[in-house]
Amino acid sequence: MRRHLLVFDDGAGSSLDLRSFVDSLDTGAELYTVGDHVCFIKTALSAPEISDQFLKFAGSRLFFLADITSSHCSGRMFGAFFDFMKGEALPAAAE
Repeated sequence: MRRHLLVFDDGAGSSLDLRSFVDSLDTGAELYTVGDHVCFIKTALSAPEISDQFLKFAGSRLFFLADITSSHCSGRMFGAFFDFMKGEALPAAAE
C-alpha cells in the first residue's frame, strides 16, 4: 500500500463526503484525517489515479495530492496516527 497526503480547500463551503471518496478507491483503502482539510490515504492506487477519483467529489475545491510512501516522518502525534503511517510500505525500486 502507498501513503498519500491530500490537502484541499473548502470549495463553495459544501461538505465533502470523504467516506464515499475512500470507498470509491480500491479494496482496503484507508483514510486518516487531520482537521477539516488534510488527510492521509493508504491505497494501492497512484497519485494520478487518486486525483482523478477525487475530482468526482471535489466540486470547486482546489487540492494537492502527494505520494509520501518513502518519506521519513517524525513528530508529536497520537499513537493511532503513527500506527496508520507505519503500515506496509512498498519496497524501494532497485537502482
